[in-house]
Amino acid sequence: EGDAPAAEEGAEEEKPAEEEPAKEEEEPTAEEPKEESNEPESLGFGFVNFVEHESAAKAVEELNEKEFETTEDGETITKVLYVGRAQKKAERERELRQKYESEKMERIAKFQGVNLYVKNLEDSVTDDVLRDEFSAMGTITSARVMKDLKSGVSRGFGFVCYSTPEDATRAVNEMNGKL
Repeated sequence: EGDAPAAEEGAEEEKPAEEEPAKEEEEPTAEEPKEESNEPESLGFGFVNFVEHESAAKAVEELNEKEFETTEDGETITKVLYVGRAQKKAERERELRQKYESEKMERIAKFQGVNLYVKNLEDSVTDDVLRDEFSAMGTITSARVMKDLKSGVSRGFGFVCYSTPEDATRAVNEMNGKL
């Protein structure tokens, strides 16, 4: 009688012992790759081909810059969609270059006519003197006499930047040849 229960216990122990290691080996190695292969990681973009142009235009209008919530690494985050016409790399680069150039030209145009170059300054003229002389013409955002880096002596020219083109024009007309 003592031998029989031991045999049954041994049989019971062997079965789970055989099944458990097999499951443990399968779970980490077999299930994880299956999840990855069944659900590939998103590359973050996709393409949709519409039959009608109006439908595509409507999708761009309604979905571009729309916010949505998603879960990444167990954390809920908000993302903004970009929806637009598919472009080849060269076309996209050309558009970005044009956008960059137009922004650059806007910056140049913004300061065009407000930054004055003042030359033939005496060595005794400082930033403060330059600002004081030109402040009667309007609001100055900056006034700088250019100096030699080594000696600190005036290089004979400077810049006066006004807040509006009108002030800068008035300064050119009234101050030219006076300082």
